[in-house]
Amino acid sequence: MRDQTSLKFHRHFKPLWLGICVLFASATPMTSVAAQEFKTLRDKWMVHFAERVRETAFLDNLVMVIHKIDRDDHGISQDDIDLFRARLLAEKRANTVSGYLKYDLNGDFVIDREEIATVSSARIPKRNRMRTERNNARIESTIQGILQKDPNQDRKITLQELAAISTRTVSDGRNRQHEALLVLEDLLELDPDNSGTLSAYEAAGLMRAILKDGTDAQVRARIPGEQDACEVPVASAEADVHLVGASKGTGVSSVTVSGQDRMTSVAKINIEAGETPLYLILTSQSPMIWQLTGALNRLENVVLSGRENDQGKIMAGATGLSGAKATFVSSSNCISHVTEKESVRSIRAWLQSTDLVGTSTVEIHGHSTIHELALPSGEYSDQPPKTARDGKKLSYVASAVGVSENSDHSPAVRQLMAGSVNRQLMQILLRFNPGGVVSIAKEAVSSDVEARYYELLPIEAGLAQLVAAGKLEPVRFGHRDVYRVLDAIRVPSGLAGSQSVSFILPEGVAQPTGNPGNSMIVPEEDLETLNDFPPRRNTTY
Repeated sequence: MRDQTSLKFHRHFKPLWLGICVLFASATPMTSVAAQEFKTLRDKWMVHFAERVRETAFLDNLVMVIHKIDRDDHGISQDDIDLFRARLLAEKRANTVSGYLKYDLNGDFVIDREEIATVSSARIPKRNRMRTERNNARIESTIQGILQKDPNQDRKITLQELAAISTRTVSDGRNRQHEALLVLEDLLELDPDNSGTLSAYEAAGLMRAILKDGTDAQVRARIPGEQDACEVPVASAEADVHLVGASKGTGVSSVTVSGQDRMTSVAKINIEAGETPLYLILTSQSPMIWQLTGALNRLENVVLSGRENDQGKIMAGATGLSGAKATFVSSSNCISHVTEKESVRSIRAWLQSTDLVGTSTVEIHGHSTIHELALPSGEYSDQPPKTARDGKKLSYVASAVGVSENSDHSPAVRQLMAGSVNRQLMQILLRFNPGGVVSIAKEAVSSDVEARYYELLPIEAGLAQLVAAGKLEPVRFGHRDVYRVLDAIRVPSGLAGSQSVSFILPEGVAQPTGNPGNSMIVPEEDLETLNDFPPRRNTTY
Protein backbone atom coordinates (compact mmCIF):
# COMPACT_ATOMS: atom_id res chain seq x y z
CA MET A 1 0.00 0.00 0.00
CA ARG A 2 1.32 3.43 -0.87
CA ASP A 3 2.52 5.30 2.17
CA GLN A 4 -0.04 7.86 3.32
CA THR A 5 2.63 10.23 4.60
CA SER A 6 4.38 10.45 1.25
CA LEU A 7 3.78 13.82 -0.34
CA LYS A 8 4.24 15.06 -3.84
CA PHE A 9 4.24 18.63 -5.03
CA HIS A 10 1.46 18.78 -7.61
CA ARG A 11 2.70 18.07 -11.11
CA HIS A 12 0.21 20.52 -12.61
CA PHE A 13 1.94 23.33 -10.70
CA LYS A 14 5.38 22.48 -12.09
CA PRO A 15 5.20 24.62 -15.28
CA LEU A 16 4.21 27.75 -13.38
CA TRP A 17 6.78 27.17 -10.64
CA LEU A 18 9.56 26.57 -13.15
CA GLY A 19 8.53 29.73 -14.94
CA ILE A 20 8.72 31.73 -11.74
CA CYS A 21 12.12 30.29 -10.84
CA VAL A 22 13.44 31.05 -14.31
CA LEU A 23 12.28 34.65 -14.00
CA PHE A 24 14.54 35.16 -11.02
CA ALA A 25 17.36 32.76 -11.88
CA SER A 26 18.02 33.71 -15.50
CA ALA A 27 18.05 36.68 -17.80
CA THR A 28 14.61 35.85 -19.16
CA PRO A 29 12.52 39.00 -18.56
CA MET A 30 9.10 39.02 -16.92
CA THR A 31 6.20 40.74 -18.56
CA SER A 32 5.70 44.22 -17.18
CA VAL A 33 2.39 43.20 -15.61
CA ALA A 34 3.88 40.20 -13.78
CA ALA A 35 6.95 42.16 -12.71
CA GLN A 36 4.84 44.98 -11.30
CA GLU A 37 2.45 42.57 -9.57
CA PHE A 38 5.29 40.68 -7.88
CA LYS A 39 7.07 43.90 -6.92
CA THR A 40 3.89 45.29 -5.38
CA LEU A 41 3.37 42.18 -3.26
CA ARG A 42 7.01 42.09 -2.25
CA ASP A 43 6.97 45.71 -1.12
CA LYS A 44 3.67 45.16 0.68
CA TRP A 45 5.01 42.19 2.66
CA MET A 46 8.46 43.52 3.50
CA VAL A 47 7.15 45.30 6.59
CA HIS A 48 6.63 41.88 8.16
CA PHE A 49 10.22 40.81 7.57
CA ALA A 50 12.05 44.09 8.13
CA GLU A 51 10.22 45.11 11.31
CA ARG A 52 8.62 42.04 12.91
CA VAL A 53 9.63 38.55 11.89
CA ARG A 54 12.10 36.85 9.61
CA GLU A 55 11.00 35.07 6.48
CA THR A 56 11.07 31.54 7.92
CA ALA A 57 8.92 32.51 10.91
CA PHE A 58 6.38 34.25 8.69
CA LEU A 59 6.27 31.25 6.36
CA ASP A 60 5.75 28.88 9.31
CA ASN A 61 2.81 30.99 10.48
CA LEU A 62 1.38 31.07 6.96
CA VAL A 63 1.47 27.27 6.67
CA MET A 64 -0.06 26.77 10.13
CA VAL A 65 -2.97 29.05 9.18
CA ILE A 66 -3.47 27.10 5.93
CA HIS A 67 -3.66 23.87 7.91
CA LYS A 68 -6.29 25.40 10.19
CA ILE A 69 -8.36 26.62 7.25
CA ASP A 70 -8.02 23.63 4.92
CA ARG A 71 -10.57 21.23 6.38
CA ASP A 72 -10.46 18.60 3.60
CA ASP A 73 -6.78 18.79 2.49
CA HIS A 74 -7.86 19.96 -0.96
CA GLY A 75 -6.51 23.49 -0.68
CA ILE A 76 -8.12 26.71 0.53
CA SER A 77 -10.57 28.91 -1.35
CA GLN A 78 -11.79 32.44 -0.78
CA ASP A 79 -14.84 30.98 0.97
CA ASP A 80 -12.51 29.15 3.38
CA ILE A 81 -10.61 32.36 4.08
CA ASP A 82 -13.85 34.29 4.65
CA LEU A 83 -15.14 31.63 7.03
CA PHE A 84 -11.90 31.58 9.01
CA ARG A 85 -11.86 35.38 9.24
CA ALA A 86 -15.47 35.30 10.45
CA ARG A 87 -14.49 32.74 13.09
CA LEU A 88 -11.61 34.93 14.27
CA LEU A 89 -13.93 37.92 14.56
CA ALA A 90 -16.56 35.84 16.36
CA GLU A 91 -13.96 34.69 18.87
CA LYS A 92 -12.80 38.26 19.38
CA ARG A 93 -16.38 39.44 19.93
CA ALA A 94 -17.01 36.63 22.40
CA ASN A 95 -13.80 37.41 24.30
CA THR A 96 -14.64 41.11 24.37
CA VAL A 97 -18.18 40.57 25.67
CA SER A 98 -17.09 38.00 28.27
CA GLY A 99 -14.38 40.37 29.47
CA TYR A 100 -16.98 43.05 30.24
CA LEU A 101 -19.59 40.66 31.64
CA LYS A 102 -17.22 39.73 34.48
CA TYR A 103 -18.37 43.00 36.05
CA ASP A 104 -22.11 42.15 35.75
CA LEU A 105 -22.68 41.06 39.35
CA ASN A 106 -26.50 41.00 39.37
CA GLY A 107 -26.86 39.26 36.01
CA ASP A 108 -29.03 41.91 34.35
CA PHE A 109 -26.55 42.29 31.46
CA VAL A 110 -26.00 45.94 32.37
CA ILE A 111 -22.66 47.14 33.76
CA ASP A 112 -22.64 50.26 35.89
CA ARG A 113 -20.10 52.22 37.89
CA GLU A 114 -20.88 50.55 41.20
CA GLU A 115 -20.37 47.04 39.85
CA ILE A 116 -17.05 47.97 38.24
CA ALA A 117 -15.87 49.53 41.50
CA THR A 118 -16.94 46.51 43.56
CA VAL A 119 -15.17 43.98 41.33
CA SER A 120 -12.04 46.13 41.02
CA SER A 121 -11.87 46.55 44.79
CA ALA A 122 -12.23 42.80 45.38
CA ARG A 123 -9.30 42.13 43.07
CA ILE A 124 -6.86 44.12 45.19
CA PRO A 125 -4.48 41.71 47.00
CA LYS A 126 -4.67 41.67 50.78
CA ARG A 127 -1.11 42.89 51.13
CA ASN A 128 -2.04 46.09 49.28
CA ARG A 129 -5.33 46.85 51.07
CA MET A 130 -3.72 49.54 53.28
CA ARG A 131 -2.66 51.66 50.29
CA THR A 132 -6.03 53.39 50.18
CA GLU A 133 -5.14 56.41 48.06
CA ARG A 134 -3.29 54.34 45.50
CA ASN A 135 -6.08 51.75 45.38
CA ASN A 136 -8.76 54.37 44.87
CA ALA A 137 -6.81 55.82 41.98
CA ARG A 138 -6.53 52.41 40.34
CA ILE A 139 -10.23 51.67 40.80
CA GLU A 140 -11.19 55.03 39.31
CA SER A 141 -8.83 54.45 36.39
CA THR A 142 -10.49 51.08 35.69
CA ILE A 143 -13.96 52.65 35.86
CA GLN A 144 -13.05 55.46 33.48
CA GLY A 145 -11.30 53.07 31.10
CA ILE A 146 -14.44 50.96 30.77
CA LEU A 147 -17.11 53.65 30.80
CA GLN A 148 -15.37 55.81 28.23
CA LYS A 149 -16.32 53.12 25.68
CA ASP A 150 -20.01 53.63 26.56
CA PRO A 151 -21.61 54.67 23.21
CA ASN A 152 -24.27 57.02 24.70
CA GLN A 153 -22.24 58.06 27.75
CA ASP A 154 -25.07 57.34 30.20
CA ARG A 155 -22.54 55.68 32.57
CA LYS A 156 -24.02 52.26 31.93
CA ILE A 157 -23.14 49.63 29.33
CA THR A 158 -25.92 47.34 28.15
CA LEU A 159 -25.63 44.03 26.29
CA GLN A 160 -26.62 45.75 23.04
CA GLU A 161 -23.89 48.32 23.58
CA LEU A 162 -21.39 45.54 24.30
CA ALA A 163 -22.30 44.01 20.95
CA ALA A 164 -21.55 47.34 19.25
CA ILE A 165 -18.23 47.66 21.09
CA SER A 166 -17.19 44.12 20.18
CA THR A 167 -17.77 44.65 16.43
CA ARG A 168 -15.58 47.74 16.14
CA THR A 169 -12.47 47.68 13.99
CA VAL A 170 -10.27 44.61 14.37
CA SER A 171 -6.59 45.39 13.84
CA ASP A 172 -5.17 43.43 10.91
CA GLY A 173 -1.69 44.80 11.42
CA ARG A 174 -0.87 43.22 14.77
CA ASN A 175 -2.45 39.76 14.69
CA ARG A 176 -0.39 37.19 12.77
CA GLN A 177 -3.40 35.15 11.76
CA HIS A 178 -5.03 38.19 10.18
CA GLU A 179 -1.74 39.03 8.45
CA ALA A 180 -1.59 35.51 7.04
CA LEU A 181 -5.15 35.80 5.71
CA LEU A 182 -4.28 39.01 3.87
CA VAL A 183 -1.22 37.36 2.31
CA LEU A 184 -3.22 34.25 1.36
CA GLU A 185 -5.79 36.41 -0.40
CA ASP A 186 -2.96 37.98 -2.41
CA LEU A 187 -1.59 34.55 -3.31
CA LEU A 188 -5.03 33.19 -4.18
CA GLU A 189 -5.32 35.96 -6.76
CA LEU A 190 -2.33 34.40 -8.54
CA ASP A 191 -3.99 30.89 -8.37
CA PRO A 192 -1.27 28.82 -10.12
CA ASP A 193 -3.56 26.22 -11.71
CA ASN A 194 -6.78 28.30 -11.94
CA SER A 195 -8.51 25.81 -9.66
CA GLY A 196 -9.88 28.42 -7.27
CA THR A 197 -7.94 26.79 -4.41
CA LEU A 198 -4.44 27.11 -2.98
CA SER A 199 -2.43 24.33 -1.31
CA ALA A 200 0.22 24.87 1.35
CA TYR A 201 2.90 23.92 -1.17
CA GLU A 202 1.58 26.33 -3.78
CA ALA A 203 1.41 29.15 -1.24
CA ALA A 204 4.91 28.49 0.06
CA GLY A 205 6.34 28.21 -3.47
CA LEU A 206 4.74 31.44 -4.65
CA MET A 207 5.79 33.33 -1.56
CA ARG A 208 9.41 32.20 -1.84
CA ALA A 209 9.49 33.04 -5.57
CA ILE A 210 8.11 36.53 -4.97
CA LEU A 211 10.78 37.16 -2.34
CA LYS A 212 13.61 35.86 -4.49
CA ASP A 213 14.47 39.11 -6.24
CA GLY A 214 17.23 40.54 -4.06
CA THR A 215 14.93 41.25 -1.16
CA ASP A 216 15.11 37.61 -0.12
CA ALA A 217 18.90 37.80 0.09
CA GLN A 218 18.62 40.93 2.20
CA VAL A 219 16.30 39.17 4.64
CA ARG A 220 18.38 36.02 4.81
CA ALA A 221 21.57 37.98 5.46
CA ARG A 222 20.21 38.57 8.98
CA ILE A 223 20.01 34.82 9.65
CA PRO A 224 23.66 33.70 10.07
CA GLY A 225 24.53 30.21 8.92
CA GLU A 226 21.10 29.32 7.56
CA GLN A 227 21.38 27.63 4.19
CA ASP A 228 23.37 30.41 2.49
CA ALA A 229 26.50 28.24 2.86
CA CYS A 230 24.72 25.05 1.78
CA GLU A 231 25.84 23.67 -1.55
CA VAL A 232 24.97 20.35 -3.19
CA PRO A 233 25.03 19.22 -6.83
CA VAL A 234 22.12 20.48 -8.90
CA ALA A 235 19.71 17.79 -10.04
CA SER A 236 19.55 17.10 -13.76
CA ALA A 237 16.39 17.98 -15.67
CA GLU A 238 15.59 14.27 -16.09
CA ALA A 239 15.97 13.26 -12.43
CA ASP A 240 13.17 12.55 -9.97
CA VAL A 241 14.05 14.06 -6.60
CA HIS A 242 12.95 12.31 -3.39
CA LEU A 243 13.32 13.74 0.11
CA VAL A 244 13.24 11.00 2.77
CA GLY A 245 13.02 11.74 6.47
CA ALA A 246 12.87 9.52 9.56
CA SER A 247 13.48 9.72 13.26
CA LYS A 248 15.30 6.39 13.27
CA GLY A 249 15.69 3.05 11.52
CA THR A 250 14.54 -0.30 12.87
CA GLY A 251 17.99 -1.91 12.77
CA VAL A 252 20.85 -1.57 15.27
CA SER A 253 24.09 -0.89 13.42
CA SER A 254 27.35 -2.65 14.25
CA VAL A 255 29.11 0.43 12.85
CA THR A 256 28.89 3.83 14.47
CA VAL A 257 28.94 7.22 12.74
CA SER A 258 28.18 8.94 16.03
CA GLY A 259 30.82 7.74 18.50
CA GLN A 260 30.73 4.93 21.03
CA ASP A 261 28.23 6.66 23.34
CA ARG A 262 25.45 7.24 20.79
CA MET A 263 23.32 4.67 19.03
CA THR A 264 23.39 4.48 15.22
CA SER A 265 20.36 2.84 13.61
CA VAL A 266 19.88 1.37 10.13
CA ALA A 267 17.10 1.87 7.57
CA LYS A 268 16.86 0.17 4.19
CA ILE A 269 15.99 1.87 0.91
CA ASN A 270 15.30 -0.37 -2.06
CA ILE A 271 15.75 1.31 -5.45
CA GLU A 272 13.23 -0.16 -7.88
CA ALA A 273 14.08 -0.92 -11.49
CA GLY A 274 13.49 1.85 -14.00
CA GLU A 275 15.08 4.25 -16.46
CA THR A 276 14.58 7.64 -14.79
CA PRO A 277 17.55 8.87 -12.73
CA LEU A 278 16.85 9.32 -9.01
CA TYR A 279 18.25 12.08 -6.82
CA LEU A 280 17.85 11.28 -3.09
CA ILE A 281 17.97 13.62 -0.11
CA LEU A 282 18.12 11.58 3.10
CA THR A 283 17.52 13.23 6.49
CA SER A 284 17.34 11.73 9.96
CA GLN A 285 16.62 13.00 13.43
CA SER A 286 19.13 10.61 15.03
CA PRO A 287 22.42 9.05 13.79
CA MET A 288 21.60 6.79 10.86
CA ILE A 289 23.13 4.53 8.24
CA TRP A 290 21.00 4.19 5.12
CA GLN A 291 21.31 0.76 3.49
CA LEU A 292 20.80 1.31 -0.25
CA THR A 293 20.00 -1.73 -2.37
CA GLY A 294 18.43 -2.60 -5.70
CA ALA A 295 18.91 -0.70 -8.95
CA LEU A 296 21.73 1.49 -7.67
CA ASN A 297 22.68 2.44 -11.24
CA ARG A 298 19.63 4.75 -11.22
CA LEU A 299 21.13 6.97 -8.51
CA GLU A 300 22.31 10.31 -9.78
CA ASN A 301 23.30 11.63 -6.37
CA VAL A 302 22.57 11.03 -2.70
CA VAL A 303 22.60 13.97 -0.28
CA LEU A 304 22.77 13.13 3.42
CA SER A 305 21.73 15.36 6.29
CA GLY A 306 21.01 14.83 9.96
CA ARG A 307 22.26 15.72 13.40
CA GLU A 308 25.76 17.16 13.80
CA ASN A 309 28.43 15.90 16.18
CA ASP A 310 30.59 18.16 18.33
CA GLN A 311 32.83 18.88 15.35
CA GLY A 312 29.94 19.96 13.16
CA LYS A 313 29.97 16.80 11.03
CA ILE A 314 26.75 15.10 9.94
CA MET A 315 26.16 11.85 11.83
CA ALA A 316 24.87 9.85 8.88
CA GLY A 317 26.17 7.39 6.36
CA ALA A 318 25.09 5.15 3.50
CA THR A 319 26.05 1.75 2.12
CA GLY A 320 25.81 0.67 -1.50
CA LEU A 321 27.37 3.90 -2.80
CA SER A 322 30.62 4.96 -4.28
CA GLY A 323 32.06 8.00 -2.53
CA ALA A 324 31.52 10.11 -5.64
CA LYS A 325 27.75 9.80 -5.33
CA ALA A 326 27.49 10.77 -1.66
CA THR A 327 27.22 14.44 -0.71
CA PHE A 328 27.00 15.66 2.90
CA VAL A 329 25.45 19.02 3.69
CA SER A 330 27.62 21.51 5.54
CA SER A 331 25.08 22.02 8.32
CA SER A 332 21.99 20.36 9.74
CA ASN A 333 20.20 23.69 9.10
CA CYS A 334 20.47 23.14 5.35
CA ILE A 335 17.49 20.77 5.25
CA SER A 336 14.92 20.20 7.97
CA HIS A 337 14.14 16.57 8.76
CA VAL A 338 10.59 15.44 8.06
CA THR A 339 8.66 12.70 9.86
CA GLU A 340 4.99 13.47 9.18
CA LYS A 341 2.44 14.61 6.64
CA GLU A 342 2.24 18.26 5.57
CA SER A 343 3.72 19.76 8.70
CA VAL A 344 5.32 23.19 8.84
CA ARG A 345 8.66 21.40 8.91
CA SER A 346 7.87 19.39 5.77
CA ILE A 347 6.91 22.54 3.84
CA ARG A 348 10.13 24.19 5.00
CA ALA A 349 12.13 21.12 4.00
CA TRP A 350 10.49 21.13 0.57
CA LEU A 351 11.45 24.77 0.03
CA GLN A 352 14.99 24.11 1.18
CA SER A 353 15.23 21.10 -1.12
CA THR A 354 13.96 22.95 -4.17
CA ASP A 355 16.44 25.74 -3.50
CA LEU A 356 19.35 23.35 -3.03
CA VAL A 357 18.86 21.01 -5.99
CA GLY A 358 17.27 23.50 -8.39
CA THR A 359 14.02 21.71 -9.15
CA SER A 360 10.37 22.29 -8.31
CA THR A 361 9.22 18.67 -8.08
CA VAL A 362 10.31 16.97 -4.88
CA GLU A 363 8.48 13.96 -3.48
CA ILE A 364 8.56 13.82 0.31
CA HIS A 365 8.47 10.62 2.37
CA GLY A 366 8.23 11.41 6.07
CA HIS A 367 8.16 8.67 8.72
CA SER A 368 8.79 8.16 12.38
CA THR A 369 10.58 4.82 11.87
CA ILE A 370 11.71 3.16 8.65
CA HIS A 371 12.45 -0.52 8.19
CA GLU A 372 12.33 -0.52 4.39
CA LEU A 373 11.25 2.09 1.85
CA ALA A 374 10.96 1.39 -1.87
CA LEU A 375 11.68 4.25 -4.27
CA PRO A 376 10.30 5.75 -6.39
CA SER A 377 6.98 4.04 -5.54
CA GLY A 378 7.06 4.97 -1.85
CA GLU A 379 6.03 1.51 -0.61
CA TYR A 380 6.90 1.50 3.06
CA SER A 381 7.12 -0.75 6.10
CA ASP A 382 8.19 -0.17 9.69
CA GLN A 383 8.45 -3.90 10.49
CA PRO A 384 10.30 -6.75 8.78
CA PRO A 385 8.12 -9.48 7.22
CA LYS A 386 6.85 -11.99 9.77
CA THR A 387 8.47 -14.79 7.81
CA ALA A 388 11.90 -13.14 7.87
CA ARG A 389 13.18 -15.45 10.64
CA ASP A 390 11.38 -18.61 9.58
CA GLY A 391 13.82 -21.47 9.23
CA LYS A 392 16.70 -19.46 10.68
CA LYS A 393 18.67 -20.09 13.82
CA LEU A 394 17.61 -17.75 16.60
CA SER A 395 20.10 -14.86 16.54
CA TYR A 396 20.39 -11.22 17.52
CA VAL A 397 21.99 -10.56 14.12
CA ALA A 398 19.23 -10.19 11.56
CA SER A 399 21.20 -9.24 8.44
CA ALA A 400 24.65 -8.37 7.13
CA VAL A 401 25.99 -5.70 4.76
CA GLY A 402 29.38 -6.17 3.12
CA VAL A 403 30.22 -9.25 5.19
CA SER A 404 29.64 -12.93 4.58
CA GLU A 405 27.19 -14.84 6.71
CA ASN A 406 29.82 -16.59 8.82
CA SER A 407 32.91 -14.38 8.65
CA ASP A 408 34.20 -10.80 8.56
CA HIS A 409 31.92 -9.70 11.38
CA SER A 410 33.19 -7.04 13.77
CA PRO A 411 34.72 -8.27 17.07
CA ALA A 412 31.62 -7.09 18.97
CA VAL A 413 29.26 -9.00 16.67
CA ARG A 414 31.40 -12.14 16.84
CA GLN A 415 31.32 -11.96 20.64
CA LEU A 416 27.55 -11.50 20.57
CA MET A 417 27.05 -14.44 18.23
CA ALA A 418 29.32 -16.69 20.30
CA GLY A 419 27.08 -16.44 23.36
CA SER A 420 23.72 -18.07 23.93
CA VAL A 421 20.58 -16.08 23.10
CA ASN A 422 18.75 -14.64 26.07
CA ARG A 423 15.18 -14.80 24.79
CA GLN A 424 13.95 -12.01 27.03
CA LEU A 425 16.72 -9.63 25.99
CA MET A 426 16.06 -10.50 22.38
CA GLN A 427 12.33 -9.88 22.74
CA ILE A 428 12.99 -6.43 24.21
CA LEU A 429 15.53 -5.67 21.49
CA LEU A 430 13.09 -6.61 18.73
CA ARG A 431 10.21 -4.75 20.39
CA PHE A 432 12.02 -1.44 20.01
CA ASN A 433 14.26 -2.34 17.04
CA PRO A 434 12.50 -5.03 15.01
CA GLY A 435 15.27 -4.94 12.41
CA GLY A 436 17.64 -6.55 14.92
CA VAL A 437 21.39 -6.08 14.75
CA VAL A 438 22.70 -5.33 11.25
CA SER A 439 26.31 -6.45 10.85
CA ILE A 440 27.97 -3.92 8.54
CA ALA A 441 31.53 -3.82 7.21
CA LYS A 442 32.86 -0.38 8.08
CA GLU A 443 34.56 -0.18 4.67
CA ALA A 444 31.11 -0.32 3.05
CA VAL A 445 29.94 2.91 4.71
CA SER A 446 30.20 6.31 3.01
CA SER A 447 30.04 8.89 5.80
CA ASP A 448 31.00 12.43 6.77
CA VAL A 449 32.94 11.04 9.75
CA GLU A 450 35.12 7.98 10.08
CA ALA A 451 32.93 4.89 10.39
CA ARG A 452 34.08 2.74 13.32
CA TYR A 453 32.99 -0.57 14.74
CA TYR A 454 31.18 -0.46 18.05
CA GLU A 455 33.45 -1.87 20.73
CA LEU A 456 30.26 -2.54 22.67
CA LEU A 457 27.01 -2.76 20.71
CA PRO A 458 24.11 -0.43 21.69
CA ILE A 459 21.12 -1.21 23.93
CA GLU A 460 20.10 -4.84 24.58
CA ALA A 461 22.66 -6.16 22.08
CA GLY A 462 25.38 -4.61 24.23
CA LEU A 463 23.83 -6.07 27.38
CA ALA A 464 23.78 -9.51 25.74
CA GLN A 465 27.39 -9.02 24.67
CA LEU A 466 28.42 -8.22 28.27
CA VAL A 467 26.47 -11.19 29.62
CA ALA A 468 28.17 -13.46 27.06
CA ALA A 469 31.55 -12.08 28.13
CA GLY A 470 30.79 -12.83 31.79
CA LYS A 471 30.86 -9.18 32.82
CA LEU A 472 27.16 -8.85 33.66
CA GLU A 473 24.80 -11.16 35.49
CA PRO A 474 20.99 -10.79 35.25
CA VAL A 475 19.46 -10.86 38.73
CA ARG A 476 15.92 -11.01 40.04
CA PHE A 477 14.67 -7.88 41.78
CA GLY A 478 10.89 -7.65 41.50
CA HIS A 479 9.58 -6.65 38.10
CA ARG A 480 12.76 -4.96 36.96
CA ASP A 481 15.63 -5.21 34.51
CA VAL A 482 18.59 -5.45 36.88
CA TYR A 483 22.16 -6.57 36.24
CA ARG A 484 25.01 -7.17 38.68
CA VAL A 485 28.29 -5.79 37.36
CA LEU A 486 30.99 -8.48 37.67
CA ASP A 487 33.89 -6.66 36.01
CA ALA A 488 34.83 -3.27 34.59
CA ILE A 489 32.38 -2.40 31.80
CA ARG A 490 31.26 0.35 29.50
CA VAL A 491 27.50 1.01 29.59
CA PRO A 492 25.88 0.28 26.19
CA SER A 493 24.63 3.37 24.39
CA GLY A 494 20.91 4.02 23.98
CA LEU A 495 19.71 2.73 27.37
CA ALA A 496 17.19 5.52 27.86
CA GLY A 497 13.47 5.78 28.41
CA SER A 498 11.70 2.43 28.28
CA GLN A 499 14.97 0.69 27.45
CA SER A 500 16.76 1.84 30.60
CA VAL A 501 17.91 -0.73 33.17
CA SER A 502 19.53 -0.79 36.61
CA PHE A 503 23.08 -1.90 37.38
CA ILE A 504 24.10 -3.22 40.81
CA LEU A 505 27.71 -2.28 41.53
CA PRO A 506 29.40 -4.55 44.12
CA GLU A 507 32.14 -3.16 46.33
CA GLY A 508 35.53 -3.25 44.66
CA VAL A 509 34.21 -3.25 41.08
CA ALA A 510 35.15 -0.21 38.97
CA GLN A 511 32.51 2.39 38.21
CA PRO A 512 31.14 1.74 34.68
CA THR A 513 32.22 4.17 31.97
CA GLY A 514 30.17 5.49 29.04
CA ASN A 515 26.82 7.24 28.98
CA PRO A 516 24.21 5.47 31.18
CA GLY A 517 21.34 7.50 29.72
CA ASN A 518 18.34 7.00 32.01
CA SER A 519 19.78 3.81 33.51
CA MET A 520 20.77 3.71 37.18
CA ILE A 521 24.01 2.49 38.70
CA VAL A 522 23.33 1.53 42.34
CA PRO A 523 25.99 0.46 44.87
CA GLU A 524 25.13 -2.99 46.19
CA GLU A 525 24.89 -1.73 49.77
CA ASP A 526 22.16 0.68 48.61
CA LEU A 527 20.21 -1.97 46.71
CA GLU A 528 16.96 -1.32 48.58
CA THR A 529 16.84 2.21 47.13
CA LEU A 530 15.57 0.60 43.91
CA ASN A 531 12.24 0.25 45.71
CA ASP A 532 11.93 4.04 45.59
CA PHE A 533 11.78 4.02 41.79
CA PRO A 534 8.98 2.57 39.63
CA PRO A 535 9.99 -0.24 37.27
CA ARG A 536 10.48 0.66 33.61
CA ARG A 537 8.85 -2.51 32.31
CA ASN A 538 6.84 -5.38 33.78
CA THR A 539 9.48 -8.05 33.17
CA THR A 540 11.14 -10.71 35.28
CA TYR A 541 14.09 -13.03 34.96
